[in-house]
Amino acid sequence: MWFVRSRRQGDLLAELNLPRVTSVRDLRGEVSRRTCRTVVLEPREQASSLCGACAITESHAYVFYDPRTSPTHQDHIIAHEFGHLLLGHHETRPLSALAPSLITTMDPAVVQMMLGRTQYDEVEERDTEALASLLQRKIIDRWLCSDESSGDDVQDRVTHTLLRRREARR
Repeated sequence: MWFVRSRRQGDLLAELNLPRVTSVRDLRGEVSRRTCRTVVLEPREQASSLCGACAITESHAYVFYDPRTSPTHQDHIIAHEFGHLLLGHHETRPLSALAPSLITTMDPAVVQMMLGRTQYDEVEERDTEALASLLQRKIIDRWLCSDESSGDDVQDRVTHTLLRRREARR
């Protein structure tokens, strides 16, 4: 199991040796390969106290995120849940043995009650949040160096305005 707090954060991303992507969602295949489970991204409206959740079965990892939030926040939620999977938290504490058919028909409130996390007071949660932030920063840095759209028009406009201002100061 990985422990972010005991490593230099820059080394963690290097050790994970993740493929170069311009969106965290593009890591779905790699996370599937490493966990030997098909990762399924499930947009589900969440309670106001919860942004995302992850449910594990023998063959699948279901990542739930709230579609009502911004695309950037959705990506961070997904990065956080991917972080749990990449750090091996599902191996030491399986979240669920529910059948896939039950997960897709279960009331989101029940999923939230069973699987949701609303605080980052556990060591695993802090480590996962640190990894999610590192992943997002690296992906955003790659995106900033490219001409690709992030998929979020407001974010694109703000980013390009800030980049123009930074370039003007140099």
